[in-house]
Amino acid sequence: MSINSKKDLTIETLRGLAIILVVMGHVIGSDTEGGMNVKEDSFLRHLYFTFQYLRMPLFTVISGWVYALRPARMDNLADFTVKKIRRIILPLIFVGGAYYTIQSLVPGTNFSYDLKDIWQILIFPYTFYWYLQALFIVFLVVAVVDANKWASTFTNWLILFGTSIVLLFMRDFFIPESFPNFFGFKMGIYLLPFFVIGIGIKRYKSYFDNKIFVWISAIILITGLVIQQLIWYDIIHYNISSSGGLGLLIGVTGVIICLRIHFTIKWLVWIGSFAYTIFLFHSFGTSGGRILLNMLGVFNTPVVFFFSLLLGLLLPIIIELVLDKFGITRMLFLGRSLKKRK
Repeated sequence: MSINSKKDLTIETLRGLAIILVVMGHVIGSDTEGGMNVKEDSFLRHLYFTFQYLRMPLFTVISGWVYALRPARMDNLADFTVKKIRRIILPLIFVGGAYYTIQSLVPGTNFSYDLKDIWQILIFPYTFYWYLQALFIVFLVVAVVDANKWASTFTNWLILFGTSIVLLFMRDFFIPESFPNFFGFKMGIYLLPFFVIGIGIKRYKSYFDNKIFVWISAIILITGLVIQQLIWYDIIHYNISSSGGLGLLIGVTGVIICLRIHFTIKWLVWIGSFAYTIFLFHSFGTSGGRILLNMLGVFNTPVVFFFSLLLGLLLPIIIELVLDKFGITRMLFLGRSLKKRK
């Protein structure tokens, strides 16, 4: 196991944990019609619910933290944008397109689409690949902010974070649910606050290391998680949402506490080094594993869950090792440069 010593191994550990939570969530499915089609009152559904408001926020706050290492500037804004098109949009087209095609042709998938509509993955959110569209929007917004130095002080960063929260509430109050979600812009508004938090934690570390602030955040998080569990067991009746109220509070305080707890686990660091590829290709393994076991007559829930999870993590790693050998596949499917870095 080789680990780049220049990387922050605590962040890489969290990245590994975050991608495992993402894959685990997609193995289970967001509802009874997705993933393993588990029932609403099952343990796996409870597990999905427990991490629902931390999973994508944690993945996003890490992206913000990493971005802060090499932020956009006015003199490299064009080059920054081109690289993000290569890194995000090309995999959206080629990996998303491949998955769309497989869902359309292979029997046993939960959802099937008409191949003539494949072009829509570039305009509207398609399954979990909505995250690529939304993250691309976030990168462009933050790049413009940084290029103009609008968040160069902690006060300006606070204004940026406050603005992102206001935008999120405005989205929910003023944009009708029926309004088309062009290029996943609605999800981009949801991700923006967490990306901004990641930037803040990296740039203004001393403020986030303040013991009083950390303890208050921890108390709020623990209280929120307890209330969340009470909601699950119908002890408290509350319509929890990821973009407002308790769900947003859990997400914000959760990612802050996660990045304040410094720990390193080598195998998670290793998984984290493949996190982006795992995100891109994990459903080939999770769906494929479930379909394969079902074809063999295996429907045992724990067996299907762990096999699909393992395949969802390991298959993308194998795919990366193969695709990374060739310039064209490395660029189109992994979003990397044509020439491999030494």
